[in-house]
Parts: sequence; C-alpha cells; structure tokens
Amino acid sequence: MKTVEEFIAALDPGQREQVVELRRVILALPVELDEHIKWNSPSYVHDGIDRITMNVRNKAGAVQLILHFDTARPEVRNAPPVMADETGLVRWLSDIRGVITVPPGTAVSALEPGLSSALEGWLRIR
Repeated sequence: MKTVEEFIAALDPGQREQVVELRRVILALPVELDEHIKWNSPSYVHDGIDRITMNVRNKAGAVQLILHFDTARPEVRNAPPVMADETGLVRWLSDIRGVITVPPGTAVSALEPGLSSALEGWLRIR
C-alpha cells in the first residue's frame, strides 16, 4: 500500500466504515498530525514520532488503535501506564503502549467523545 486512501479502499465494507470514521476523529484532534502508512497500516505522527497506528489484522476482526511512542522509548510491561485513562477505552499493554479496540459492527460515533478525550490525552504525553 502506498497511501492511506489505497489502504482504506482495500478493506471490507464494515472495517472500511470504521477506519474512515476513526481517521476522521484522529485528524480532527486539536494537534498537528502527519498521516502515512507504516507497519502496513495508517499511522499518525506527532512531533516526529509515530504515536497512533491502526491495526485491522487481528484475530477478532476488530479495528484497533495502538497508542505508542514508535520505538523511541524503552517499554516496561509491568509498570503503570504513563497516562490515566478516565474513559475506560484504553487497555494498557505496558507503561507506554495501549490499545483501543472497536469491535466489528460498533459505531465509532458511539465511542467518539471518550475516544477523542483518550487520544488527545495520549498525544499530550511526551
């Protein structure tokens, strides 16, 4: 895949709708983000570091947003996360990597207020 548009066009209709809506939410955040394809998925760069990457290739068929610091920071799996998540949407995998999962058939609009809040909070972390 060369562009995000080509990536989206290749998805099945259910995932395509969720990815389009997640992309809209991400690009509407009040921070400057660059969008590109990395790790074979749309990824969003803030201050020169990939911080949010979509994952559509998982066993559950869900669309996931991976919150991370690219490979710029060491990761400690059992340490507390760097951010409190008041929304309850983020499942922390380590101190610096979390996942927001949108199950198949779930409308992104139903998650949008919490999703926007969690993503904006994540991007404030340095």
